[in-house]
Amino acid sequence: MQGEATVKELTEPFSMSQPAISRHLKVLEEAGLIEGGKKAQARPRKLRALPMRFAYDWLDEYRQTWEFKSSRLDKVLSKIRTDHNHPSD
Repeated sequence: MQGEATVKELTEPFSMSQPAISRHLKVLEEAGLIEGGKKAQARPRKLRALPMRFAYDWLDEYRQTWEFKSSRLDKVLSKIRTDHNHPSD
């Protein structure tokens, strides 16, 4: 989906109620990640690109840290498995 979307349109692909989707949208709107419009009774929402870019960049820094730590954990667990499967006598 591109452009603006109503709560009803956003609800369709998910197994969530419209009130639940509305609560999520309110949080995103308060965070400045989306903006709401008003067309008659509908209140279409759309993403705000710049704040989303800041959020993406911020999350990407953590992603890199998590990947590094996950890689280190994989090595430690691999060594533990190897040591467990081939104990020294």
